Amino acid sequence: MRGRMTVGLLFLLLVWGNLVAGLKAGLACPDWPLCHGKVLPPLRLDIYMEFLHRVIAAVAGISLIALCVRRFRDYRGSAKAVPILAAGFLAVEVVLGGAVVLFGIPVQLTTVHFMLGLAVFLLAVYMASFDGVRYPPAFSLSGRSALFFGIGILVFLLAGLGAYVRHADAGLACAEWPLCADGLFPKVLTGHVLIHFSHRVLAALVFLTVIALYAAVVLDRRLDESRGLARALLLLAAGQVAVGGLVVLTKLYYLSTALHMAIALGMLVVLFHMWAREVKREELLPWNR
Repeated sequence: MRGRMTVGLLFLLLVWGNLVAGLKAGLACPDWPLCHGKVLPPLRLDIYMEFLHRVIAAVAGISLIALCVRRFRDYRGSAKAVPILAAGFLAVEVVLGGAVVLFGIPVQLTTVHFMLGLAVFLLAVYMASFDGVRYPPAFSLSGRSALFFGIGILVFLLAGLGAYVRHADAGLACAEWPLCADGLFPKVLTGHVLIHFSHRVLAALVFLTVIALYAAVVLDRRLDESRGLARALLLLAAGQVAVGGLVVLTKLYYLSTALHMAIALGMLVVLFHMWAREVKREELLPWNR
């Protein structure tokens, strides 16, 4: 229960942070940890969007720390590195979050801030799935589990590149969709166009990979248990492509970008559960043996 609650809070935090960025409200509270020098800031939409982002972050952080403490007690051996890593990433996230507000850190570091947040989210998903009691912590990169893990890495990198596109203000470098500069391939691949188009190319690669994965799952009777998850992943991937186009066509409308983020998180969760199911099915030795 605690694990699922923490995952839900972190999901909300990441999507809310995307809404804040879409509304250009990230610096509506110009100081940190207070907001306009107050615990309760002035009543204005952009200010309260950022203020609530901080509140959600605080609640999610407390919940994550409680989960880390519990898993640190329940895990054995090197598996204890998981809650330690999650807590460490959280601490770095807090520092980077303050630096974004106070110092206006470079675009590369804001992307690192996002990817660390995504890593914390996935570590929380791991701790929710492997509770250390019913399901001892386990890890595998062999056989089919390696396939699911590898596709998860692709989606993770795609999300990170998407964040870089946004932070570099390259979201509309290709102002049409599915075309770019009136063609399938832009004539000039430099600067913002290169950043944006790279995201599209990787997105296409991920979508084709998910289609191939679904076909493989359908054809392999040993993966019958994963068929529902594979179908969900395919639907999410198709929806993500459509919403990605919507993001461009609506000129980065904040609700479309937030939906884009939510679907990406959903894809990562589905891929994680496909990987975890394979790990549990193979009855791999936990790290503490």
